[in-house]
Amino acid sequence: MAKQPTNKGGTSRIRFIMLDAEIPEGDLSQITSAIQNALKPTTTIIQQRLPSHVAAALPNGVGEVEADIENIAIESEDEGLGEAPVPRQPRESRPRKPTSMKVLELDLTSAMSFELFATEHMPKNDTERNLVALAWFKEHRPGEIVTANHVYTCYRAMKWPSGIEDFPSILRSLKSQQLVKSVGRGQYEINHLGIARVEKLGPTN
Repeated sequence: MAKQPTNKGGTSRIRFIMLDAEIPEGDLSQITSAIQNALKPTTTIIQQRLPSHVAAALPNGVGEVEADIENIAIESEDEGLGEAPVPRQPRESRPRKPTSMKVLELDLTSAMSFELFATEHMPKNDTERNLVALAWFKEHRPGEIVTANHVYTCYRAMKWPSGIEDFPSILRSLKSQQLVKSVGRGQYEINHLGIARVEKLGPTN
């Protein structure tokens, strides 16, 4: 009896028909071939007609099938091959928390004072204000490692609007423009391109 492999979790349906007949010895290969073809694992209906002299040798009752082996098929229906993977839920975007800035104890008044330096260059927006602060630290406080809190302290000293939600984002933007470079985590230094931008600023611009 032929046995079809089944997958776990599925179902199979098998139909098996037994044939008992006395036929001439020389015709055994034909009927064997017909049965083997009928038992192939396919859902296609296989029809094989036996020669008339073989059909005549079949016992009474079997000849009623008109010597045809019909509708011999093994059908296999597999169900439940596996559950589809559950798609991952997209992560909710979380807004960036406002950065808590600190005023540092810095010497902003000795020569040259930051107020005088900023007045000579007159920055008009936050990009220019950050560049002016970085330029002043590089030229007049060269030993200072500048962070966003240093620039924030300069803002507060000049009474510039400092209520920026993500204050360090301006320094990150200047870094992406290659006007400043990073010398450490959260530490910045203006380069020659940034200095050239500051030198173009002035009261008449």
